[in-house]
Amino acid sequence: MKTTRYTIDLDKNFDETLSALAQRKSTTKAEIIRRALATYSYIAGQAPAASDRKVSITDSQDRVLKDIVIP
Repeated sequence: MKTTRYTIDLDKNFDETLSALAQRKSTTKAEIIRRALATYSYIAGQAPAASDRKVSITDSQDRVLKDIVIP
């Protein structure tokens, strides 16, 4: 598989968050970024472009704990 290399600038807090996620998931920072992009791409494709989209995080009884609006 052919890959493309990107260079991005991250502030210290974002890099610390990315490092912690990678460590927690036993993977690389690049893999966390790939997963985030795939997730965003999927969510963005699930609703018409003109509507606001949101993802709801629920508990085991399907009570909404947090709504995340996807622009």
